[in-house]
Amino acid sequence: MAMDDYVKLASSLPPSGQLHTLIGIALILGLGKGGVPGLATVATAATVLTAPSNVTGGLGFAVALMVPILTMIDIYAAWLHRSALDWPTVWLLLPTSFVGMVIGQVVDGYMTDEGAR
Repeated sequence: MAMDDYVKLASSLPPSGQLHTLIGIALILGLGKGGVPGLATVATAATVLTAPSNVTGGLGFAVALMVPILTMIDIYAAWLHRSALDWPTVWLLLPTSFVGMVIGQVVDGYMTDEGAR
């Protein structure tokens, strides 16, 4: 039920919802990933700060909301810069990033929303 609560909160308009805030964060995230230095970090911090504390697991849901957006932006950026991409380096770093994701999942299992904030 907690995910349903978060989706209801995230997709409704103010004063009770966060739709405008999340659209703004997505715009800032796109600008940051598009090349404006520091804005992707600001968007990530804004996502954490605006995650609802009254919804159980709200921070995890907020981060999960960002993952598909980040994935699409990264795929587009790789396609856009495909001629300059250093594939040997990508293939070298890719397995390490998967290890990092697994470690992150394990650590996330032990953290509360309050601890992550």
